[in-house]
Order: sequence, then C-alpha cells, then structure tokens
Amino acid sequence: MKEFVWKHKKLTVIGFAILFFFSRNIIIHTFSTEKWEKYPENRVDMVDDLLEKNELLGMTKQEVFLLLGQPTENAYFKTENNMVYYLGPERGLIRIDSEWLVLEIQENRVSKVDICRD
Repeated sequence: MKEFVWKHKKLTVIGFAILFFFSRNIIIHTFSTEKWEKYPENRVDMVDDLLEKNELLGMTKQEVFLLLGQPTENAYFKTENNMVYYLGPERGLIRIDSEWLVLEIQENRVSKVDICRD
C-alpha cells in the first residue's frame, strides 16, 4: 500500500511540474503591448504570437506605434523605409546572434514583415 501511495504522490508531483512548465511557457510566449514594451529582451519569445494574432501587413505606421511602441533606435537593419524592433537573442541552444522584426514601409503602410538575424 505504501508503494502505491508513493507512486501516486510521485505522479502528482510530476503532473504539477508539467502543468507549471506549460502554463508558464504559454504566459511567456503570449504577446501583449505592455510586455513587449517592458521586456524588449524577451520579445523573441512572443513574436510568433504577435504575428499570429495581428495582421501587420497593411497597418499604418501609427497603428504599428500603438501596438509595438517606438522602433529600436540605432537598429542593425534600419533604413529610411523600415521600422525595426529588437527581439532579443536568437532562438535555439547556441544564442550568438540577435533577432530583429523588420517592417518595410511603403506609402505609410507596412508592405513586408521579416524576422532577421544579425
């Protein structure tokens, strides 16, 4: 009987650990304007959710400002016809480079969306 109780407790602890991991992961990876602006080094974790839930193509620059705030100053891929946002260290085990959200602008609207690595 003790063995059954021990196995049951062990499975419960493992279950809670798995539940905690997945719920934490969902929270971290969920986009919000507030988290985007407050934690720029963690944007790489939420950019997929941002792109899935928001159609950036066709947005005006003002709509992008309202959603994402000001672009990154002195950004790596910055040109006069784009808006660039720092996402953080690249995804993966070896995080050497940075990832950037690059929004090409034509006639005051987003015409292309790319995620680039430097």
